[in-house]
Amino acid sequence: MRSWPIVVLALLPACERAEGRPYECACAFLTDFDDASQARVEACARSAEDAVVVAKSCAQSGAPAPVEGCRCAPSDGGACPLGDCSVR
Repeated sequence: MRSWPIVVLALLPACERAEGRPYECACAFLTDFDDASQARVEACARSAEDAVVVAKSCAQSGAPAPVEGCRCAPSDGGACPLGDCSVR
């Protein structure tokens, strides 16, 4: 049973969290009074298209109504944990 350390070492990279890049996003929604509003979100994704999905989900967690959509652009910064987001 000397080969078990090799198996453990081979599985370690699978435990690491994938990295992406940060995107600044603006997500539109209607307020309770049907006024247009925006939530600013920083999302970590592999592409701008993926950032829109991450940002929309993140913005929805704090929006009082359904988020209609998001626009995202790359922001300065290094690698970040894929899927992370924060509402600003």
